[in-house]
Amino acid sequence: MRGRELVRRVGFALFTTIGLAAGCASAPAAVRDIAIRKLHCARDEVEVSLDRETPRVREYAAGCNFMYTRVLCTDQRCAPAETKPPCIGDMPCFEEDPDTLSRRLANAQAFGLGARPRTP
Repeated sequence: MRGRELVRRVGFALFTTIGLAAGCASAPAAVRDIAIRKLHCARDEVEVSLDRETPRVREYAAGCNFMYTRVLCTDQRCAPAETKPPCIGDMPCFEEDPDTLSRRLANAQAFGLGARPRTP
């Protein structure tokens, strides 16, 4: 009687652990679709892994054939991540927003760039 109970408990724990690991490790199908379109690879060649996560965005890295792309996913949709723009001369550089992982101009107001108030 004790042996059966032990086997049943161990089996349940193993089944639960495998189920949770498989559920958490899977990337949205949209990530794989974007990677296939951007990298021109077959579906079975694309490897996807979660790179970073914020409260609003998950960033996945997807790659094949020694190439990779980054994909940002929110609760509504997934889209390719923007390429980091370079800093040029005395112009302001772009910074990454830590919440949305998107790029925005740093210190744009000092250079007279960015949003200006509307005049009626």
